[in-house]
Amino acid sequence: MRNKNKNMQRPIFKKKNKPSSSSTIKSLPKELLVEIVASVASHSIIDLHNVKKSCKDFLEAAEDNYVYRRVSLDKFSFIPRFSNDKELLFLKRCKENQNTESLYREGLRECLWNGNAEGLRLLDMAAKEGHKEAKYVYGIILLYSSRQDEKLIELGLRHLRFLRESKCVVRTRKKVEEFVRIIMWKNNGMIISWVNRKLPLCPFKNTCKGWRVKKGRWTLHDDDDDDIFIDSCEYCRWDYELKFLAFMD
Repeated sequence: MRNKNKNMQRPIFKKKNKPSSSSTIKSLPKELLVEIVASVASHSIIDLHNVKKSCKDFLEAAEDNYVYRRVSLDKFSFIPRFSNDKELLFLKRCKENQNTESLYREGLRECLWNGNAEGLRLLDMAAKEGHKEAKYVYGIILLYSSRQDEKLIELGLRHLRFLRESKCVVRTRKKVEEFVRIIMWKNNGMIISWVNRKLPLCPFKNTCKGWRVKKGRWTLHDDDDDDIFIDSCEYCRWDYELKFLAFMD
């Protein structure tokens, strides 16, 4: 019995090798890799650099045009450093792939520095893609420089209504002001105005019920003050907005 027990062998269980993380990544389709990298890039350029260092597959995916379209530019100066060729090349690819922040920044610079139609075209492109600051600037310009074109006025109102319904007009304005101050500083305080304050939208400014009721209470310290449900004149609301836009003069 003892000999029999001695001769009995314990079963040998072979451990299965777990797939490595690199082989798992390689098994993913390229489209999914690009989507993952683009999602990371949309939150932070620093995170994009880190993920590019993690493996060759992510490094290759990061060169896809879609990543340049979505990448965040928060860490880049609003005015490009022309001495940095690498940065300029990166920003050029962002613009070529219609990165909305890139379109907005160049559009705002072109409008306020040169006053040309190219700036408006870029702002229009960014606004159509949902960029909030572009919607604000483009909407205000359409309202106060297109008095003879009702279609352009309505387009401007649609962009601004979106911001008001999203409760972000005040926050968006403050972000725009921040970039405009940078542009003015770089251009010795000189910018081109697109706003005609002599022609208010509301033709009944002194008698309009909406204006009279809201005039004393429209402090607009934050977006909670901007109540879209109160029955007031929409034209008066945006005429009042001009009080905060000294940088557009």
